[in-house]
Amino acid sequence: MAINRRGFLLSTFAAGVLGMHTESSLLRALEPAAPARGMLQARGREIVVDGRPVRLRGVNLGGWMLIEDYMIGLPWTEWKIREQFRKILGDESYAAFFKTFDQAFIAEEDIAFLASTGFNVVRLPFNYRHFESDLAPGEWLESGFKQLDRAVELCRKHNIWVMLDLHAGTGAQARDQNAGSAYGETYFWKYRSFMDRTVALWGELARRYAGDKIIAGYNLLGEPVTSDVAVLNEFYKKSIDAIRRVDREHLIFLDPNLWSRDIASLHSEIFADPQIVVAIHPYFQGNNSLSRLTAYPAVLDGKTFDRSAVERIIDQTYDSARLSCPVMAAEFGAFRSDPQPFAVQLAIVRDQISIFEEKGWSWSMWCYKDLRNMGILTVRADTPWRRFLDSPEITSFLNQYKKLETPFTESVEKLFSETDIEADTREQWAREVARDFDVPALDFVLRRLAKHSPAELVEMARSFAFSNCEVHQDQLAVLKPFLANS
Repeated sequence: MAINRRGFLLSTFAAGVLGMHTESSLLRALEPAAPARGMLQARGREIVVDGRPVRLRGVNLGGWMLIEDYMIGLPWTEWKIREQFRKILGDESYAAFFKTFDQAFIAEEDIAFLASTGFNVVRLPFNYRHFESDLAPGEWLESGFKQLDRAVELCRKHNIWVMLDLHAGTGAQARDQNAGSAYGETYFWKYRSFMDRTVALWGELARRYAGDKIIAGYNLLGEPVTSDVAVLNEFYKKSIDAIRRVDREHLIFLDPNLWSRDIASLHSEIFADPQIVVAIHPYFQGNNSLSRLTAYPAVLDGKTFDRSAVERIIDQTYDSARLSCPVMAAEFGAFRSDPQPFAVQLAIVRDQISIFEEKGWSWSMWCYKDLRNMGILTVRADTPWRRFLDSPEITSFLNQYKKLETPFTESVEKLFSETDIEADTREQWAREVARDFDVPALDFVLRRLAKHSPAELVEMARSFAFSNCEVHQDQLAVLKPFLANS
């Protein structure tokens, strides 16, 4: 995912440099007003509350209002998981499992634990489908708002800010499954109605949360990927305008293009709003030599990889030198399933966070809880859900399926590498082949799950409750020194 960097001039509303844009709808909506006491605000490169600098140090509540395959243990994207679950198991079993899952995954024990650990913010990813149906666009689903409200109220009780993150937009804003793309489609950028619906959703969320001091702000679109950054900027401007009609105070977090990496993709007029925060996702796995290290610090191919090298990679990939607004590393993390030793990844993460802190950036690690891969909490192996997924019948099938998939994709990738087919097309093909393997795999797993009663499915879903999870002290040990100042 090589990115061509280009310079661009950024100005701030407060400095008055963007006076030439005073007739824009953005600026007409942004008459300066004194913020309410206790409201997070941007001031230059800092985030402040009542004039006092604040560093947001948090964690993502991924896997809850947007379920990802590895976080629950079922292949494919969320809406296909839910669709096939209901089709194969029926309405009663579907309701029994997912109602319990929704209540168990995030409960007061979880938020109390995060507060006691020292986190002062959670980033809450969600799928637009919680708030409206594609069969009835614009008709808001109160069930989704109630679920979101429950988490917000728990965070209010325990004094933790909430950053609202639209992780899967209408039509899918990226071809990844975590963006809601089932077949590699990215219709968000191709159909005006999808963008307009998303703008309307942000207007409704802002209407409901205007003036709420526990809301840190609105993360408008998670990891967008488009070949037309003008459309991305148009969407951001329209969303900001819709929000500012009802809410002039909250921070607005913007992910740059190309999985939140290409800061230069954000045009200067976006920063007419004085409450913009740029949100980046500095994962290193698979993107550079750091992912090949088996020890850290270390020398690889004659080059030293240590904290200075990590800082250079961050500076080269996330060119923030010209920004005059706050920056947040909204996602980064370590993978237990990665071939690279987990301890090595954690050592690199420790240096990453120290660099964020030195730069004055806020940050939120991915993620708080999942099945067994990235979470600070993971579901214990002795729980009903893990026993089902780890059963010989399921694991044997999935392992055999993986063995079939790997040589097939590798052989065709080798064929393509010897042609002039562009790298992005080859990568997209590989993604689609892997996705095709998810379809029958999900069917196989769900048909075994269908043998269980609704009561048994309730107990399986409860496996995600705090009391049924393992707390990983190695991960916490990396974070706690930084959380002590929160």
